[in-house]
Amino acid sequence: MMRTGRRNNNCTARYYNDAFDLMDDMLGGFWGTGLESTSNMRTDVIEEEGDYQLITDLPGFEKSDINISLKEDILTITASHKDADKEGEDKKAEPKYIRRERVKSSFERSFRVENVTAEDISAAYENGVLTVTIPKKQPVEPETKKIAIA
Repeated sequence: MMRTGRRNNNCTARYYNDAFDLMDDMLGGFWGTGLESTSNMRTDVIEEEGDYQLITDLPGFEKSDINISLKEDILTITASHKDADKEGEDKKAEPKYIRRERVKSSFERSFRVENVTAEDISAAYENGVLTVTIPKKQPVEPETKKIAIA
């Protein structure tokens, strides 16, 4: 078995069992893994006796930056930093950054929910953690009506 290797940024060797693994790793950074949209909005889904809870870490956001909506059985959580220019606040001179690592960004995540109305859902945001509670509901079975044969 051929082993190929390379060094990563931490100066430790990373070895691959075959060249295809090496190619997947190289192209993964270019094409992406498909999880980029959720990588910064990770959510735990917890099932409890009477409801489900979605727990999402959203550090650095104000409560007013977060929007939760329900449309056609799709629950969407959106978080975006407000732009000071759009808010109509006094414009301040842009500081001269030597290094800028913090960025203002927005995230969106959608979940399929059934048999629920917006009034049934509750949410709380505390210390950078959003908790959305969705009650469990029994599916409504269609009523069967007998039709008389004439």
